[in-house]
Amino acid sequence: MSEIATIEPPQDRPVTLEEARQQLRLDAHDEDMLLAVHLDAAQAELERLADVRLCPQTLAMVLEDWPEEFTVPVRPVTIAAITYTATGGATVTLPEAAYVARARHGFVRIRPAAGTSWPTLAPDGQITITLSAGFAEDHPDLAIARAAILVKTASLFENREGAGCLAFDTLVNQLAARWV
Repeated sequence: MSEIATIEPPQDRPVTLEEARQQLRLDAHDEDMLLAVHLDAAQAELERLADVRLCPQTLAMVLEDWPEEFTVPVRPVTIAAITYTATGGATVTLPEAAYVARARHGFVRIRPAAGTSWPTLAPDGQITITLSAGFAEDHPDLAIARAAILVKTASLFENREGAGCLAFDTLVNQLAARWV
């Protein structure tokens, strides 16, 4: 069982309030608080449905044992470090040469390097994989994600009692399908 925690949250939103105001053709700033809530909700829903993290951030994935191979359940990510609790109780950083991290179908999979095995873990020890997550500003999938957030935010703003948003669903499916 793995758990992912945010160590350093993103510093920005992928879509600004000004961009959302332009999408909705709003000139005033009196509904910015509501608009910000809708932007955050749309981003959270997109990230959950497509298993992505949009903006640069640092995450930690915690494991209780070494599986033969494991997959990081969010994307895009790179491995910053892998640490584990050794048998003596010390926290040790696994050298990069001791493991292989490869992206398959958009997800990073990690396994021991050829001819090696995972080190012995202390009883009640844990493994922490520190991840750098998020799209580069010029990545084409970020443009799809931004469009999805804009249409979902507009839908939430204009239909405050709640309504489906086919355009959002279509863009999320397109984003998810690009990674399969």
